[in-house]
Amino acid sequence: MSRISCLIIETDQEAIRQIDILSKRIGAIEVRWKAHSVQTGIDIIRKHLPEMVIVGLGQTPDRMIESISMMARDFPFLYLVALSDRTDSELILRTIRAGAHDFLCKPVKEIDLRAAAEKAFKLKATRKESVGHGGKILSVFSNKGGNGTTTIAVNLADALARLTGKKVAVVDLVLSHGDVTMFFNVNPSYSILDLAKNAEKADYDFLHTLLIRHASGVYILADPPMIEDAEQISPTQVRDVLSTLRSMFDYIIIDTPHQFDERTLTALEMSDIVLLVSLLNLPSLKNTQKCLELFGRIGLRDERVRLLLSRYLPNDEIPKESIEGIMNTPVFFSVPNDYPTVISSINRGKLLSEVAPDKEVTKSFYWMAELLEGTGVKQAVPEKKKGILDSLFRRRGV
Repeated sequence: MSRISCLIIETDQEAIRQIDILSKRIGAIEVRWKAHSVQTGIDIIRKHLPEMVIVGLGQTPDRMIESISMMARDFPFLYLVALSDRTDSELILRTIRAGAHDFLCKPVKEIDLRAAAEKAFKLKATRKESVGHGGKILSVFSNKGGNGTTTIAVNLADALARLTGKKVAVVDLVLSHGDVTMFFNVNPSYSILDLAKNAEKADYDFLHTLLIRHASGVYILADPPMIEDAEQISPTQVRDVLSTLRSMFDYIIIDTPHQFDERTLTALEMSDIVLLVSLLNLPSLKNTQKCLELFGRIGLRDERVRLLLSRYLPNDEIPKESIEGIMNTPVFFSVPNDYPTVISSINRGKLLSEVAPDKEVTKSFYWMAELLEGTGVKQAVPEKKKGILDSLFRRRGV
């Protein structure tokens, strides 16, 4: 069984030592990071994404409770545990109300730490089970720019809408510089910021006033109008927005930013499918491998993640059939390279189905849509070969 990765924010060295010993004895928790201040702990959370954080309340519980409240708001994927030598019910209640999932008393007992680990595992499992209720959320992600994620998101949405006749929405989560509206050539009056501020009252009619409907039938939730507006949208609001859309659409396609911030992680965690986009060249594949390794550390390396090759051209130096073995992940689909057709559609503000319906690159999105809908046939992948690519990846430490 995998272990819960844990960060301890505490100045009491004896308490840290005790938790470290107990966690090794229990085997369900792996204490990977230790911090003496909240700010250092926040930096660790942003960089390493632990699953559990134990926060010592120390001699200033009010300040630490405020920190717990902030972490609960900004990092919804965390299992937060408060730690204190005080056991009065008022303090415990305030801490839980602030967003802590659990409360441990010093000296920590093995039975209590074990119970916290079990609850953390149950919460993690519940989040996975909640994925898939209502419409399907599909994130298109690459941790490297220039791989064509927006092209894939908008044309896949179009193909799904035309193929299935179902309700499809595209969410532009590239909040400071999104391009989805440009690809659809629409000028919306509202954006994701409006929905984020009013998610609690977003019924069917209200939601449809905020989204703009393209001629293809696809609904678009645009990025905010001004760059600085992006900072007004929290991870919790992203979760609320996607939950609202899930209840009203059959497919929600998310065009995600290339960095691992809390809002992106929230979207990835909620996704039924994550299309991880890569190009068939060494720099892109190296970044994709790093991304897969991170997914493994945060619990996203499962059947939801699908490797998608963008702008694919057969390459004898890097054969597609070798990638599966190196990445330990099957290639879900390959979008063929047709730069002139794709750039023409972008510059004209039209979808591929509008400018080149008979081109192979356009048809490939229908084939991918059929796969996602469960009616298509998986692309054939020849028998895996080993060669110079394997040794290159080993030598580069990828």
